Amino acid sequence: MEQTGFILITVKGKTPDGDLKPVDIDIAVTKELLTDVEMLLFPVKAERAERPKVSYEVKEGSVKNFFYVPLAKAIMFTALMGEVMRQITTDLLEPQAANVIDKWQQKVYKTGQTYLIASSTSPDVPFLEINKDTKFVAAQSDWINTSLYLYGEIYEEGGLSKSNLHILTDRYGRVMVNATKEQLTNSNKLYSINGLWVKGKQNLQSGKLKDLTLIDFLPYTPDYDELVLSKLIKTASANWKKIKDKDNWLSDVRGGVHE
Repeated sequence: MEQTGFILITVKGKTPDGDLKPVDIDIAVTKELLTDVEMLLFPVKAERAERPKVSYEVKEGSVKNFFYVPLAKAIMFTALMGEVMRQITTDLLEPQAANVIDKWQQKVYKTGQTYLIASSTSPDVPFLEINKDTKFVAAQSDWINTSLYLYGEIYEEGGLSKSNLHILTDRYGRVMVNATKEQLTNSNKLYSINGLWVKGKQNLQSGKLKDLTLIDFLPYTPDYDELVLSKLIKTASANWKKIKDKDNWLSDVRGGVHE
């Protein structure tokens, strides 16, 4: 049988009647905490889909929130968060987990409460503390508006409430692009190699794409019109100046076909 450990998140604070106690916590706050902790423990979607059972218990002593997890998970989480405290940065964490710590830090600034995180490996000595003097602020991602070409095989079209298509590209892997029902009805592009002209957002640090919308279909061709590329550059946002590796950026715009 798998051994069980726990993660302990203690919330300390004051109320008009004295120290914060479990009875002072509204169910909406508890629900939000449960969601935050799940994201903190399993920040990647694939992890959450296959995560082990996590049970919950609250106890007196300010507000002690116990989350019972497999012992191995508790040990790994302790090591990771201990390093976060040692380096005083959330850069080591997945973005979703870093956002949780950032969120708690902002709450601390507003409420004056303190978050103490310990575990079954060291229940009496917190390995991470978030208080009004700490500055665990998640790095803000640099997303810019862009338009670019994607080339690849369209392997899925449709959608009941929201219409979209899915394209498999060499550079970005599987990408979802929002499209109108009219665009999809008249396309007949399923399971063929096509070009897409899309607009959306791209992260300057990672190159990841999000919120993509189809502008038009393009015939697939390895030849590029440099005048079109020049026009794209000229009409790019003011954030263009923040791009350090412009050659790599142009390769992204071209869809990475030549790589």
